[in-house]
Amino acid sequence: MQRIIITLCLLLLTACAGAGDRRLMLMPVAGFPSDLQESSGLVALNGGFVSHNDSGNTAELFMLDDKGRLLSRMPVAASNRDWEDITQNNNTLYIADTGNNGGKRRDLRVLAVPVNGGDLTELPVRYQEQHNFQPPSHQHNFDAEALAMVNGELWLLTKRWLDQHSAIYRLIPDSRATEITEWQRLNTQMLVTGADFDTASQTLLLVGYSRNLWDRRAFAWVYPVRDNRVAEAEGVRFRLNETGQFEAIALGKDGHLYFTREGTGPQLYKSRQPLQALISY
Repeated sequence: MQRIIITLCLLLLTACAGAGDRRLMLMPVAGFPSDLQESSGLVALNGGFVSHNDSGNTAELFMLDDKGRLLSRMPVAASNRDWEDITQNNNTLYIADTGNNGGKRRDLRVLAVPVNGGDLTELPVRYQEQHNFQPPSHQHNFDAEALAMVNGELWLLTKRWLDQHSAIYRLIPDSRATEITEWQRLNTQMLVTGADFDTASQTLLLVGYSRNLWDRRAFAWVYPVRDNRVAEAEGVRFRLNETGQFEAIALGKDGHLYFTREGTGPQLYKSRQPLQALISY
């Protein structure tokens, strides 16, 4: 009986979380082809976007135009163990093969994929703080589903199942270091699933959702970054007017935020307000 009461209290708290958040209104843009129903990463490139599926799908990238229409596919010479996000720097795309719901993986990595051809390289990922590789599923803090290029560094943000915070880990693209250490922790009050960074305004963008399976509310954070640290106290959280499993966020060439959501129906959404309007809050 006590366990039931505790569970109900947790569900109630989760449902109430975000009641005071600002609302971010989204417009549906496109439905993806059936082969891209589990979009888990999105990045703006060449006036359009690049996306990919997560675990259990083919190792390929989907090149989309600015309306979300499929232009072409790009095979990647690496397995898709659990691809969770994508970012880019110059002519290189970086894929976070870091999905780790069970907390048991020892082969985490970031794939560096040259856009114009060339050999793929891997950046191994190992959390210095992780010592238990047999935790109960979804009962650990070493799942990472968000990746952003921030001022020349790759920022990997974790989906901390135990407290709904997110830890930032930094990777240097040309480094061969195998262990990474927590750089900063954010009280995001959600499971972080996607990230992007706007260099011009030095703004970190995050998307995620609540852990409540019966009322899966989605949120976005807008954080200023100074001296390569997040100014957490100045961040603003928005509740999306759409619910569901939102997995990716990207700043489009038009200055608006774009999101992808798994499942049927529209998968690509666009914010009604541009980023500059959101920064002014």
